[in-house]
Amino acid sequence: MAEAKRWNLLNTLFLTGTLALAVVLVPLRVITSGIGWGEALVFLAMTFAIGTAISGGYHRLFSHRAYKASWPVRFVFLCLGAAAFENSALKWSSDHRVHHQHVDTDQDPYAIQHGFWYAHWTWVMEQKALPIHGVADLEKDPLVRWQHRHHFLIGAVVSTIPLWIGLATGNLLGHLVFGVVLRIVVTHHTTFFINSAAHMFGSRPYTDANTARDNWLLAPLTYGEGYHNFHHLWQWDYRNGALWYQWDTTKWLLNVLAWLGLVGQFRRVSDAAMTRARLHMEEKRLRERLLLASPGIATPMHARLAAARQRLDHALAALHDRHEAWSQKKAEWRAKGLAKAEAWREAKAEWEGAMAHHRADLKTAWREWKAARLEVRSALVYA
Repeated sequence: MAEAKRWNLLNTLFLTGTLALAVVLVPLRVITSGIGWGEALVFLAMTFAIGTAISGGYHRLFSHRAYKASWPVRFVFLCLGAAAFENSALKWSSDHRVHHQHVDTDQDPYAIQHGFWYAHWTWVMEQKALPIHGVADLEKDPLVRWQHRHHFLIGAVVSTIPLWIGLATGNLLGHLVFGVVLRIVVTHHTTFFINSAAHMFGSRPYTDANTARDNWLLAPLTYGEGYHNFHHLWQWDYRNGALWYQWDTTKWLLNVLAWLGLVGQFRRVSDAAMTRARLHMEEKRLRERLLLASPGIATPMHARLAAARQRLDHALAALHDRHEAWSQKKAEWRAKGLAKAEAWREAKAEWEGAMAHHRADLKTAWREWKAARLEVRSALVYA
């Protein structure tokens, strides 16, 4: 006989209670008084600030150590993150590191195999023993330890900011409904969508080793966290939307903070590694489709794909290695104060010529890969 679930009463009442209040109070307030620009602005500002603190602070900084941050940035992220009411940064990071280490297994705290709603929020309501471990690095930070001891009080103080604005403007009820109640609910569920929707809906362009998916619709709702397939393969990258056109407000904010000198030492995967991963997945899917074809068609197509992929891999590696070697050499020359010497200009010209050659080789390799891909697809259509 299956053991009955035990529920964490505090978490259950808080999550369901705030949702119920929002469902009742928000429509009632809109019908009776509408929503003013002040209420809307405060709601959006609080939602964005606290959500970004979870994305940029709890997630990318503390859970994955994707970059280094000065103490003022850590302090602000810890204070704002506490107002999400998703536990302390220490506990949040502990659970999240376990998720990455044991994704899609019974040891995953919010495994999607148990269903959408379990991964979304019922795992938080269960009375489960999830001890804090694997965060010894964070426990060395006095700010993290301070926030862990007082996170609920800190969160309560930050969450009352709209109330003080409401008192000052004579609109306490409006700011309570939108700036506090609705904001808490929106913060919760935008975070929870990454555990649920981002493991169920979307594409897997980089890896199919786990259920994580890229979902561009989720990105604007989650401050850039929607590209989850990328994240699960390179969790230590400070970006989530790694491509220039992908929505990632957290990445953009971190870039501004880096320009101001407040954060730095960003960790990021190389473009070559990203391209190789995408190619691997594309080739894998083409080969799966070739399983439907006859041996007479499939065998030469497999060879064609392998040759084109090998040529492209070699071109990507050569370009990446040349770029990395030049970056190292440039740093060494600058350290020696030789960046303006004649030898420097000659070395730079030589490098630029080599890079032009590698880019031309890569362009040719891409053409061969696209031709092979088209040939395989055409063969399957007419097989």
